Amino acid sequence: MKNTIEFLKELREKPYGKAAFFFGFYLIFFIVIFLIFSIGGKDTNKNDNNADNKYFKNYNYSYEYKVVLDNNTYTYTGSKEGIYFKYNYNGKEYYSNGSKSFVKEEEVKEVDNPVKFSKFFDEDIIVEIINASYIDSHTTYGNGEALYNLLTSSNTLNKILDGKETDYDEVPNKIKITVKEKHISEINYNLDSYCKNNDSCNSLNITISYSNYSSKS
Repeated sequence: MKNTIEFLKELREKPYGKAAFFFGFYLIFFIVIFLIFSIGGKDTNKNDNNADNKYFKNYNYSYEYKVVLDNNTYTYTGSKEGIYFKYNYNGKEYYSNGSKSFVKEEEVKEVDNPVKFSKFFDEDIIVEIINASYIDSHTTYGNGEALYNLLTSSNTLNKILDGKETDYDEVPNKIKITVKEKHISEINYNLDSYCKNNDSCNSLNITISYSNYSSKS
């Protein structure tokens, strides 16, 4: 330390010393400012949820997808087998490969997707929503079951679902995720805010229940 101080004194007395000190000071100043903004620019509020699609893509499962839209309830019960989904709705048997839907009547024919708000059931979109949400609370129970309460804005959902940029000032939407035996057993979306901000309805609640997980063969 003593040698460093003596070196600086000698440097300051030399003809080019003042210039060196001047530029050295501003170099250090800008480095400090850069570090401050780099640290401050990080989103300290966003949770690093780190969900990925292995929890869905590596497994087959049974499910119930229930949509409560205003005063109407729509229930779809089925199973996933590989890339295919088979489900019953209104007494009819449907099939889907993720991009096309078919109904089995006297013969199998292609139909419009009958699933309400089907994007909220899409495996990739579910993972994207989870990763873009904030963890409000997390509870682990004695039986190993865990409950995650997430918050997400309608602006975030519009961006993920439809690629729309919106700027609503709102009460956030709530998502509850129950994890049991390392698998998601239930997802509940309370989407009243999303529903109202997009002028599509007054209330919207979606619950997906998963069971009978098995590895893909």
